[in-house]
Amino acid sequence: MEPSTALEIVATSGRCSRTATAAGADRIEACEALELGGITPGPEVLDDILEHRPALGVHALLRSRPGDFHYEDAELRVMERQARRLARSGVDGLVLGALDAGGAVDLEAVARMAAAGLEVNPELEITMHRAIDASTDPVASVTQLLALGIHRVLTSGGRDAAGEGLEVIARMAQAADGRIQIMAGGGMRAQDIGPARGAGAAAVHFSAKTHYAGTIRVSEQQVRQLRSTLNALTK
Repeated sequence: MEPSTALEIVATSGRCSRTATAAGADRIEACEALELGGITPGPEVLDDILEHRPALGVHALLRSRPGDFHYEDAELRVMERQARRLARSGVDGLVLGALDAGGAVDLEAVARMAAAGLEVNPELEITMHRAIDASTDPVASVTQLLALGIHRVLTSGGRDAAGEGLEVIARMAQAADGRIQIMAGGGMRAQDIGPARGAGAAAVHFSAKTHYAGTIRVSEQQVRQLRSTLNALTK
């Protein structure tokens, strides 16, 4: 059973996944090149991350390149192949998104990427990532996504930091009407968890990162603090 507010942590390696899971993460988002905003994890990295699967599993980012979220057909075909490969690997969900040239959610592209993974594993959960924050209207975007059967939306409410976008997050949760889970993330701090829950977020997303020897790793101390904060709020 999913907790009242799930804690999702980004992992770019098996070490990160192991640290996050041991410190109390409920779910892992697997990716690589976090310093570029994250891209689809390669098979070897993903296999390592999957060895340390927390209670709510590992969801893999589907993003073939850094940069904007408007994709050409050739790029979408690459991501369809990546989606099938990720689904075959045993991930529990895909994290994806796309915008059209005008800045609206590209429903056709989103549906194509989701369908590619679901044809391999119909049980996959699909999360729309923070491309929604770059859309022209994040609240309207949630309404549009209802027809696609999306499970979850990761959002900062259209702002750089979720703590500054709580009003929009609340409107997005209202638009979702319980049919899509709203997960607050992006520039999140521990003190933002309570207000995000109050705005209707059913999950929170953190990188909980620290820098070590030129690499980005998950901070065990940060994850434990986040877990403690959530536990105190849900008693």
